[in-house]
Amino acid sequence: MLQMSTNDLRKEIYKTVNLNPALEIVNDPKKGAGLGEADAWEEKGSWERGVSLSSGSAMEALEATADRRETLQQHLMHQLNATKLSPDEYDLCQKLIYNLDKNGCYGSMRAPETLLDKSRPLQTSSMLQRCLDRIQKMDPVGTCCRTLEESLYIQAKIAGDASPLTLFILDGHLDFLNPPEPEKVHKKLRDFLNDWNKKSFAKKLPFDAKDINPQAISDSIRYILGLNPRPAAEFGWETSTNEAALPDIVLTVTRESAPIPADDFPNGKISVPHKDFHFQVKYASGVLPEIRLSPAAASTYDHQTVESAKQFLNNILFRQNTIALQGCAIVKNQLDFFEKGPGNLHPLTRKTIAQQLGIHESTVSRMSAKKDSKYIQTEFGLFPASYFFSSGLARSQPADGEVGINAEEATISAEAVKIKMSEILSAQKGEKLSDNALTKILNESGIRIARRTVAKYRSQLGVQNSYKRR
Repeated sequence: MLQMSTNDLRKEIYKTVNLNPALEIVNDPKKGAGLGEADAWEEKGSWERGVSLSSGSAMEALEATADRRETLQQHLMHQLNATKLSPDEYDLCQKLIYNLDKNGCYGSMRAPETLLDKSRPLQTSSMLQRCLDRIQKMDPVGTCCRTLEESLYIQAKIAGDASPLTLFILDGHLDFLNPPEPEKVHKKLRDFLNDWNKKSFAKKLPFDAKDINPQAISDSIRYILGLNPRPAAEFGWETSTNEAALPDIVLTVTRESAPIPADDFPNGKISVPHKDFHFQVKYASGVLPEIRLSPAAASTYDHQTVESAKQFLNNILFRQNTIALQGCAIVKNQLDFFEKGPGNLHPLTRKTIAQQLGIHESTVSRMSAKKDSKYIQTEFGLFPASYFFSSGLARSQPADGEVGINAEEATISAEAVKIKMSEILSAQKGEKLSDNALTKILNESGIRIARRTVAKYRSQLGVQNSYKRR
């Protein structure tokens, strides 16, 4: 069960419930509570099965027919096809477009960083940012953002006519507008400014006390209310035939604004030293139906049937608990990522997680295999569990400005080295760098790496040697 995808486990649950009368489904989030004729028809998946539907069920089925409007993906692809782009940029833009949800955001879909093709060295983080900017400026303006709140901020940035105060409110402070009354907003801003100025080494804000007068606040409220809160609302929605509509989301990681003294893995809590927050890991059952032992099982069915049902329930619970514990261990080992975002991964192996949890390495591999990988929802997007595992290399010297780095900081993940190599290769101006030249550049930047390792990573990036590149 650890290795099963959500859809595979869903099928297994229905199969087992049909075979074992001691089990019953009490709720299915994909269909609502209870199982009726419409549910049976949906399981069989076709009108041609000859299942008779009640008038109510028929109306539900008709309402569920495909949306005939132009989809957001079609609308954006028309604009993309009219743009002159390199093959790498086109491919990346297309993936980003088909990775958008019904709101035109990617927050519930795969994180953009996971769409980079490692076999294409020109697809770098800088290219990804250019592609995001390009799509965000397409019609409708403000799609391809993490959230709808970020979309409002992007719309204002692109328009270029928003005041610094307006941009500040849109950049993570929309709660100040609840309610959107100038007097109350004025008080919240004034209190925030007073608290901010008391902090040591606080960054200078783009406005000061004189900029938060009632008139300026009224203008900001009027501007924000004039933005489009749902830029994708007038379009339908589709997904690429090559990509799953929604990857399995088995864990969600959120930042909770209360410090805790120590980790509490059984309850999914991870402490963050010297911070005023902690991380909460939750198992997300997604579209899995809720099942239980029938209340009449003990008195109605034989001992073997009941015990088999109990074992199946225990197996599902074991899957849930094991995945959640591994998620806690991943967050604990990758605190920098969950606090600061992509680009802050540390070297981590499945063996390390297995040793920390006292389980077999193969158990970790089943949860984090690259094929049928489980996904973790973070505030930075959706990432496959395999994303957080990377081997490490020693750093031969501290990076610029660092003094006395500790043992953990003395290593760099192999993934980070490959990204660095891709950036070096994409920045070359007609010069075909040899493996020796690449090795020298990396060593000079503080990464202790052998030429044969550079050759291996270059091959994994899909780049030929310098002789064949000529």
